[in-house]
Amino acid sequence: MRVVTLVAMLFVACMACCERSTTPAAKSPSAKPQLVLYVSADDALYRPVIQTFEAATGAKVKVVPDTEATKTFGLVRKLLDEKDAPKADLFWASEPIGVVRLAKEGVLGNLAIADTQGKAVPAQWVPLGYRARVIVYHKERFKAGEEPRRLGDLLAPELKGKVGFARPQFGTTRTHFAALLAAFGEEAYEKFLVALRDNGAKVYDGNSMVVQAVAQGEISAGLTDSDDVESGRQQRWPVSARGGTADLASSKPGEGAGPVLMMPHVVAVVAREDTSPEQQALASRFVSHLLSDDVQRLLLQTHQALQPSEAGALPRNELPPEARARAGAELLPDYREVEPFEAKAVAIFERVWSSK
Repeated sequence: MRVVTLVAMLFVACMACCERSTTPAAKSPSAKPQLVLYVSADDALYRPVIQTFEAATGAKVKVVPDTEATKTFGLVRKLLDEKDAPKADLFWASEPIGVVRLAKEGVLGNLAIADTQGKAVPAQWVPLGYRARVIVYHKERFKAGEEPRRLGDLLAPELKGKVGFARPQFGTTRTHFAALLAAFGEEAYEKFLVALRDNGAKVYDGNSMVVQAVAQGEISAGLTDSDDVESGRQQRWPVSARGGTADLASSKPGEGAGPVLMMPHVVAVVAREDTSPEQQALASRFVSHLLSDDVQRLLLQTHQALQPSEAGALPRNELPPEARARAGAELLPDYREVEPFEAKAVAIFERVWSSK
């Protein structure tokens, strides 16, 4: 994995083009234009975004959401199953690895993006903003400076039976574990999982459930997403978070947080032979809406993102020193290189966990 400086570069989504011949279906002149959006972002985020888009365009957005348990993975399976007769126009995913797989399988069309010089840059997905994988912990169970700051800290004997994470078969945990395997290799990855297992780590059905378990004292620390921790803080739960989710080592006394894995929301267009030029333009307008200043600010203000998309116009969000110390250095792998490790990361986890 490599350190990435998230510098804002002004991009504008110009058009969503599936590069296929189209045969528009006959429609009633009075019918509202409609987009079908598959979305694994949180309901509290996507609903106001859709409402403002519908108000501005007069279009209707039909939403097909995920479930907390299966997250992006369930919608990726649905899109793969529908490949020969797609029902979705766009896919708004809360993590990138499933979208990379869809691109490889030929499910996605192309977004034509114009850079600041007006040059067309073809892309099959666009990042919408970056959140982080973090170590959540119970604020009353650790002395200042002794909070878990790196993945190896979760293996401490005093945390036996008091650590949790969401099922790595789904969602951002699936992507996180694949990134660990890609970065550190099979031997170190499996050794870490075995150590987690032997230390009594617990598996939950979702990242928000990990935060809730920490807040309720069922566990003392765990792996989750930065937005889930912030949601807990908003409810005045006794939780906080540190970085270190991209480092298998343990921290040393007085050492700061380790590198944190950044993970983008992404939007992609689905390849459809029946898409009319009007439908393509509407999909393009929705992507532009997602990259608008107002929506990007909403992602930041609701803590769904720590950094805005480099495909939009907002500048990079400079974190205050205290927040930077909590988060650690930002790491962003090329998720196209991580995707081939996805299935193996899950298979190794299932083999290790089944031998408990």
